[in-house]
Amino acid sequence: MNSINENEFVKNIIRIIKGSIISIILTLLLLLIFAIILTNTSLGENIINPVIIVISVISILIGSSISTLKISKNGLLNGGLVGIIYILTIYLLSSITSKRVWY
Repeated sequence: MNSINENEFVKNIIRIIKGSIISIILTLLLLLIFAIILTNTSLGENIINPVIIVISVISILIGSSISTLKISKNGLLNGGLVGIIYILTIYLLSSITSKRVWY
């Protein structure tokens, strides 16, 4: 690779990481807002799973959009990488915080 391609590659990696971090932060903020709403209203527990899925989708969409704003090619690949990093991060965080013991 020449230096122009390497420079663009590094910029794309930074954009992907930035989009992933924005997605995770947005998820945490939206889940906090949802928890406050859930605590202070009489919403049923059956609404929790659909809202979590919608929050995840919105967060990935916004993070992917932010990461692909300034690139001219491979936008789908970069957006997909943001989604994969998001899913892996959420999985790792939930595995670490889970109190279940697997035998």
